[in-house]
Amino acid sequence: MPESNQSNKFHKIVYEPFFHFLLLGVALFLVYFLLNPVANNNIENQINITRGDIDRFQKIFQKQWQRQATDAEMQGLIRAHLKEEVLYREALAMGLEKDDTIVRRRLAQKVEFLITDVTVPNTVDDKTLMTYYENNPKRYARSAILTFRHIYFNPDQRAERIMDEANALLQTLKSTGADMDVKAEYSDRFMLPLQYQSASEQEIARGFGRDFANQLVQLEAGSWQGPIQSGYGLHLVYIQQHESASMYPFDEVRERVKNDYLFELRQTRNDEVLNKLKARYEIIIEGKN
Repeated sequence: MPESNQSNKFHKIVYEPFFHFLLLGVALFLVYFLLNPVANNNIENQINITRGDIDRFQKIFQKQWQRQATDAEMQGLIRAHLKEEVLYREALAMGLEKDDTIVRRRLAQKVEFLITDVTVPNTVDDKTLMTYYENNPKRYARSAILTFRHIYFNPDQRAERIMDEANALLQTLKSTGADMDVKAEYSDRFMLPLQYQSASEQEIARGFGRDFANQLVQLEAGSWQGPIQSGYGLHLVYIQQHESASMYPFDEVRERVKNDYLFELRQTRNDEVLNKLKARYEIIIEGKN
């Protein structure tokens, strides 16, 4: 009986679909290497660890651990490099790099980095940077700075009367020559401050909306004006101090200008080289008219 059970188990394994799939996989693997002996012959059979490689291992170790590697640790680094190199060459011989999106992308990035290293200068003179700075005034613009007070009119409370009541209070404030020191009671309850000290245009836009900020920076200082619409309702505004938008001085933004200039130059040069490389190929896109 035991022999019969073992025989039955053997027959079950032999006729199992997974066993057939496994055998097929092994057979295909052997056939590949039998039919492609040249692939193994193309692998360079010499791996040379140079003095420069060892120095590089030592520098990497020292940077990571803040000390020199011991002899035993260096031997471990060399063994790790040899393992990686052997597996890398075997992978190439087996064609594992083909149709691998990550490998393709990494190799393309390396070529792009090489193009950048060759075509983009490490230093740029101030004359070139100044020209770039002057040609891009919006990029280096300093925001308008405002010190102001506002009176808020809530549309939910005032309904159809809101515009008339805002204009009526505006006339009163103008006729009395009122400045920023007005009664807080004039304003409906508001979630944001009623007075701002040296607020930038961007800060105002974040609080009240871009349209409100755009209208505010157009106003002159020294009198009550409005009404101005925001996402909350209507506002009367008194601007005490208004510093108009201007460009940051070149010396303050020189490093930023340099980085921006080199970034654009890198993009331009990469595109130029890529177009030249594309010209070497006949590019066919199926299904495109």
